[in-house]
Amino acid sequence: MAGGTVALLIGGLLAGDGLFLILGLCSTLTIVMAWLLGKLSLRHLGVDIHLPSHVAAGVPFDLEFTLRNNRPVLDAFNIEIRLILPGQTAYSAIAPWTAAGSASRITQPTTIPGRGYEDTHHLTLSTTFPLGLFESKRQRNIRKEVTITPKPIIPVELSSHGSLHDTLPRSGTATGQTFGEPRGIRPWQAGDSARRIHWPASARSLARGHDLRVREFDPPGFHPDHCHIVFHSYATGREMLREDRFERALSLLAGSLTELQKLGIPCTLTCDFFDWQPVTTTTRMQVVDCLNTLSRIRRSSGVEAHDLENTFRAVPPGHTLMIISDMIPDSWQHLLAKHPQTLIIDIRQVRYRHKTLQQAIRL
Repeated sequence: MAGGTVALLIGGLLAGDGLFLILGLCSTLTIVMAWLLGKLSLRHLGVDIHLPSHVAAGVPFDLEFTLRNNRPVLDAFNIEIRLILPGQTAYSAIAPWTAAGSASRITQPTTIPGRGYEDTHHLTLSTTFPLGLFESKRQRNIRKEVTITPKPIIPVELSSHGSLHDTLPRSGTATGQTFGEPRGIRPWQAGDSARRIHWPASARSLARGHDLRVREFDPPGFHPDHCHIVFHSYATGREMLREDRFERALSLLAGSLTELQKLGIPCTLTCDFFDWQPVTTTTRMQVVDCLNTLSRIRRSSGVEAHDLENTFRAVPPGHTLMIISDMIPDSWQHLLAKHPQTLIIDIRQVRYRHKTLQQAIRL
């Protein structure tokens, strides 16, 4: 449109045609007014964001934008709010109309794919009001601490047979061949053991023309008295370093800590990125503090074999040793000292997507 306006002005001046000259002047005035209104529509606007200060990666939460129009006159139209959250994740929302002296509130479900920590977020306000000829922008930074902890993923080894497996059950727990606590009665399914048939309920069910009924039990499993988790990034040979595996290993660690705390099992954590200093993660607050720390750590690149060997040997024989690593067990398992109770978490249990960390959705 700007090119047509210039052509009308030049043509009107050269040809001495007053109609072309008037059209050119009107077009110029329209463009200037549209540009000025676009700039004025972003003045005296305030934005507040509301989101949790602590969230888990991959877990949805509500992100709320509040657009405040502090002008006594001139409503705001088609204001787009664009916010950059940790991990360079961008979220945007549009307020179609905000009257002068009022506010618009927009709430939308949001998910941050990866862990991280930020205390300053980049915010952009933009609009194409009034005619869509120009895009006016206004940028600012908003200070708010946001911690994104790794998404907790419970390892399949930890859930074997329905509960934490241990070779030495503590007193009072059932053996691995017995049933757990009764849960209820359900219809018979193919593959159910005949020992589980609840005959009184089955008789009543058959009398009504239905199938057999069987008892349903919680899985038995075992619970150790104390669990010692060792996390490391050591490997021998020419193992390829993969950042996605490290992130997933942290998720497996977060899931293990959360699950052990729910089960009431005392836990000690020793990591290479904590300089091999044991950390107690038994209570809920201790687990929360540890997860917040995991949101900022980086992969340790100076892991030595003797450090790992000494850490393995320092685990008391009465404790269950759980090992989590972003490297496959074949590359470091030969360093493992003989321990009566060892649970190795294999990172290969996860299927990876070949995407960048910013675009991948961690399940």
